[in-house]
Amino acid sequence: MSFRVVAFIAGYGDIGKGCAAAMKQAGARVIVSEIDPICALQATMKGLQVLPLEDVVSDVDIFVTTIGNKDIIMVDHMRKMKSNAIVSTLVTWQRNRHAWS
Repeated sequence: MSFRVVAFIAGYGDIGKGCAAAMKQAGARVIVSEIDPICALQATMKGLQVLPLEDVVSDVDIFVTTIGNKDIIMVDHMRKMKSNAIVSTLVTWQRNRHAWS
């Protein structure tokens, strides 16, 4: 039996595209969540699944938010996550500086 990591990327902008490509290159199954229909279509055309967080939260091993906003992954989501799931955020400093000031 082989184990394959499932990665969830919230946002498929410039940062999300790079993160998704890196995760896919590392062998993970990548799922993307995106509200912009054009970006969602781009993810689909790259062979990625596009699904809302609520539909996959219990199946994912690594969660990455690339949006730079708060309240993307909430406590209710965390209660449904696998034990030892990894949760992270990946944003540019410029975007992060404005979000937290």
